[in-house]
Amino acid sequence: MDVNKVLVRAFVSIVVSIDLTDDEDIDPDIATDILEPAAALFRNLSDEGRREVTSLILECAEMEENPERKRAILGLPEAIGLLDED
Repeated sequence: MDVNKVLVRAFVSIVVSIDLTDDEDIDPDIATDILEPAAALFRNLSDEGRREVTSLILECAEMEENPERKRAILGLPEAIGLLDED
């Protein structure tokens, strides 16, 4: 498997798991502190790179069978700022 796919899948898995965890288990401020630096790296990509990452995230959503996780994955590109803000 392509290393980019593996890295994006790992990122998606971690982000969605943290996102769907109860606030009592992971403080939302701490979760943000953990995830924001990684999300910033993706936002700093070229437009082409951001499109590629978005496409890979959407591939992850297609493979996801759990509806709640799938919804969270589908919202991820916007949540981490990959989509154009037109």
